[in-house]
Amino acid sequence: MTRDAPATVVDRPVKDFPIKFRWQKGFWEKIFDEQIKLVKSDITRARYEDRLVVYLSCPISSRGGGYGRTNSDIAKHTERRLLSEWGDRFWILNPAQYQMESKEGEKTIIRHAENLHPPVPRETLDKYPPKGGDYMRMWTRVLVEDGQKNEGRNFDMFYFLGPTDTKDFFTRDRSMTVTAGVEDYFARKFAMDQDFRDTYSLADIKRDRDERNPKNRGPATVQQEELRHAWREARRNFFRYYAVKASANFSLGSHDEWQIFILINQKRLRNSRKNETPNGDVGELLPGFFDGKQIDPGAAVTLTSGGNAISWG
Repeated sequence: MTRDAPATVVDRPVKDFPIKFRWQKGFWEKIFDEQIKLVKSDITRARYEDRLVVYLSCPISSRGGGYGRTNSDIAKHTERRLLSEWGDRFWILNPAQYQMESKEGEKTIIRHAENLHPPVPRETLDKYPPKGGDYMRMWTRVLVEDGQKNEGRNFDMFYFLGPTDTKDFFTRDRSMTVTAGVEDYFARKFAMDQDFRDTYSLADIKRDRDERNPKNRGPATVQQEELRHAWREARRNFFRYYAVKASANFSLGSHDEWQIFILINQKRLRNSRKNETPNGDVGELLPGFFDGKQIDPGAAVTLTSGGNAISWG
């Protein structure tokens, strides 16, 4: 198999942890191995500083009407807001900063590619982009491996981003309505961000008002109507996603991370069983929050629908 056509494998990222993904071997596996080292070094530094380490599970990819860089903006906003509430004894691992959807993540991944022998050019990365399973192989290892029993002991808490977090980003601390906030954000990004404008533009749309005159109706006009419909739908999907969806509920990666969170807790319970606590010591459970509130006892040990995982549990 050539470098330009990476092979795929289905396996457990962590051998003694029961979740499987499909990922690309070859250069992507090597790039993500380097990224794993980087993330783990950041976690180690935070723990040396005696901070509580929190994993922020959030939508990142452009799925269901979302936009990757907007998701990254929301994740950064949520990270800053939580730290302003919790204080400097906390450190938040924001996965968006380590993936291609953010400028920071894109730069580090490209740097890893350039440092391989031989280097991997950007054109190859674009031709064979990383997929959900590639990222989840990385995050499973980061979240689970702890140098002991692989029970996620490097983390003190998971935080799953919810709709209230998204609403806070768009409404500027509730100073405007959701409608005004999302539409204002879209208008500003469209005016100032070339990549955003390219994503939500259709080059062949004509602005000639005369084409809307029924007397001029013909194949070209019908095509323009279809383009305008597609243009309106893209904007409507953006608004609908960020007004009523954008949260861990609608993210494949977050569903995977929920499974990992639950499997960690199930493993901790199994490993903590004693005569006086035959079902396991709940004091060993990893805390989880969703949308600003602690996850209830039943949800904290209950699996959900799958994301990118091939199998789990």
